[in-house]
Amino acid sequence: MLIINNQKNPRILVIWLHGLGANSHDFKEFIEMLDMDDMEFILPDAPLIPITLNQGLKMQGWYDIKSLEHDEHDIEGLKKSTRIVENIIEKRCKQSKEKLKICLVGFSQGAALSLFFLLNSSVKLDGIISLSGYLPDKVKKTFTPKIPILALHGIHDDIIKIEYAKESYKKFLSEDNFSFLTFYKGHEVIFEEIEHIKKFLMRI
Repeated sequence: MLIINNQKNPRILVIWLHGLGANSHDFKEFIEMLDMDDMEFILPDAPLIPITLNQGLKMQGWYDIKSLEHDEHDIEGLKKSTRIVENIIEKRCKQSKEKLKICLVGFSQGAALSLFFLLNSSVKLDGIISLSGYLPDKVKKTFTPKIPILALHGIHDDIIKIEYAKESYKKFLSEDNFSFLTFYKGHEVIFEEIEHIKKFLMRI
């Protein structure tokens, strides 16, 4: 686990979740480019698990992926990773005298876990940023907490196709608190997204 800008009482505690096969250092340079010293960033490492799409070989992942069609969701894996994130938040909040605002940011699998977390955890969040992600669980809750959500996606994404992402976001699309922005990019994070992320975090 990597911690950036560790401090007693940060304005926001940001939990940043990497994608499949990556690790906690994957977004270190990107976060440093945000230049937001009043926020503490915690970047956990996903557990090493067998991935069906990867012929069962183990890699760091928040849950199993069977195919790029995303027609089956590893709900048990998502629940286990939700508990991992809950424990990280609970432990960190106990260290602070002030009540911390909490934002989840995730890329790809990490984004999917962030949105799943919103609908399946009792932990109160103050914001979510989904980078090239999707909502893996479309029906568990009819009630959606009214927190700001920013979703950024590439129109040329060949891993999580933009049509699939939009379909999965149906629960959110009509909500005033949900912003969906598209970019001329693939399954990646680009410099152009930095300003949108900064503005979102500054408004929380």
